[in-house]
Order: sequence, then C-alpha cells, then structure tokens
Amino acid sequence: MTRTPDVVLPELQAHLADLLGLAAVDVPTDRPLGELGIDSLTAAEISVSIEDNLDVYVPLERFLGDESLADLAAEICGASDGVSDGAGDEAVA
Repeated sequence: MTRTPDVVLPELQAHLADLLGLAAVDVPTDRPLGELGIDSLTAAEISVSIEDNLDVYVPLERFLGDESLADLAAEICGASDGVSDGAGDEAVA
C-alpha cells in the first residue's frame, strides 16, 4: 500500500491531538512542532504511537524542533532521512 501525505497527515494529526487532549482540527499541520508545547515525554509517546500505528520510526527529537506535521508526513511518504521503517534498516538522523 502506497502512503500519501493526504492519508498520513490526518493520522499524524489525530495521534498528536489524542496525546495533547485536543481536537484534531485544533492541531496545526503547518507550524513547527516545537511551538506546540510538546515536551520530551509527549514526543516519546508520539514517536511510539506512530511506530505502532504506521510502522515507521520517527525519533522523538523530530517533534521538538522546527518541522511541522506536514513536513513529517511528506518525509514518511518519501522515506527521507531521519525517518525509517519499523525494521530500522535505514539510517536515522
């Protein structure tokens, strides 16, 4: 099954919303994740949730920086640096 940002982005948004106690529509997809008030514990929970549900490993540090959910969705779909499949075969930045 081919993943597209149109499918992955709402999934990421829903995972983050659940963990933050927000409605998915209240989680911006274009703002840096570091501006959303995500702490390291929440980032770890998001990372595990994504790995469990999408079978993709995203390091927790990625949720504390300048990337947006839209950026991460595009990388997950394009298998860019810093995101790997659950097997861990790709280098993780």
